[in-house]
Amino acid sequence: MKKGLSRGILLMFALCLAACISFGQTDTTVYKVALLLPFQTESTDFEFNAILNAHDLYTANRVKIEDDALISLDFYQGLLQSLTEDSDSVKIELHVYDNWNSDSMTAEILKNPELKKMDFVIGSVSSATAKLVADFCKANKILNIQPFTPSKSLTTENPYHLKIAPTIDAHVDNLYQSILDSFPDANVIIYTPKSEKGMALAQRFDSLFRSYNAGAETKYTVSMVNSTDMMFNDKKTGLDELINHAKTNILIITSYDEPFVQSTLRTIFEKNSKDNIVVYGLPTWLNGDILRLDYINNLHSRISDPFFADTSKAQTRYFIEHFTNRCHVEPSKYAYLGYDVLNFLMKSVKTYGKDFVSQIATQRYTGTAYKFDVAQNMKNGTTINYYENNHVNVLKVEDYQLKRVW
Repeated sequence: MKKGLSRGILLMFALCLAACISFGQTDTTVYKVALLLPFQTESTDFEFNAILNAHDLYTANRVKIEDDALISLDFYQGLLQSLTEDSDSVKIELHVYDNWNSDSMTAEILKNPELKKMDFVIGSVSSATAKLVADFCKANKILNIQPFTPSKSLTTENPYHLKIAPTIDAHVDNLYQSILDSFPDANVIIYTPKSEKGMALAQRFDSLFRSYNAGAETKYTVSMVNSTDMMFNDKKTGLDELINHAKTNILIITSYDEPFVQSTLRTIFEKNSKDNIVVYGLPTWLNGDILRLDYINNLHSRISDPFFADTSKAQTRYFIEHFTNRCHVEPSKYAYLGYDVLNFLMKSVKTYGKDFVSQIATQRYTGTAYKFDVAQNMKNGTTINYYENNHVNVLKVEDYQLKRVW
């Protein structure tokens, strides 16, 4: 009930479409920041009232708030936490817009003349609305900070787009690098359904290992098979036959489909020793509803995720304490994201000014739960497609807990 109350109070803040928050006196520049998020104010307010007026906890828990609205509110909570803290040189004028996760509403908001006066635009959440925002910012030469959707097709040839959410390519590249660092001379099995997404990821892994083997003295044994024909080296095979019992086996499953992953893990779990098999999976596995945790735990699974809150760090503990005291609820990962994104923005403009993005490509920002390692994504090696954050953690499931191993 406290969680609903704190978000209900927050919603009243969201109703105010503009707020000016100043920090320090050393710089008179005021940076205008627009935040476009699907708060879905009226329906969310109705749902909060239903929670607050429920007769019992069971009834309150049955009230459904849209996921995108919760993401927006949590992100905004974290952003507000950043704005309440001291800074010695940065002034932010924040403009908040509720686009209802609607293409038409987003298009109407973007017609507002004041949007063209913004220095930065953050959002939106869905790929469709995010594309509209990216196109607007490109046309008006305004930096668009996109923390939510990792889609590579949002925009092209757009030096005004900063993709904070790492693309799936970044996930693959970091998982691959963690294998190189942790498992030299392993037997690598890349297993995929013959779907467009899964096969593309499998082929990227395969290409990375082939490139490595071309110049390495100690080479990896690499097998790539798909579940449709199970062919390897022109011969039908099975996963059991590809496992080398004398080596560490890295099984990379490039599938988003939970039943497929569950079936594969069950086959491996029941028929093989678990001691020398390490499963590598995709970030969506962390939110799976049917994946058995004992399979993931006992197969020493590694999963990629840009989020990892290290509570041993004083910075993270400080954020948790102050956020909890203010909101009466522990921060979600999107609250961490809002906090880290705005702190990153303020530090960047303090150091480099408004046009900071081209100057941070060789630097890394470390926040409370996210790191931003920004690089240029190039088209044909000559034109900037966009700027992107390439930092992804590799997390190990051990004793039914997530531990960062890379």
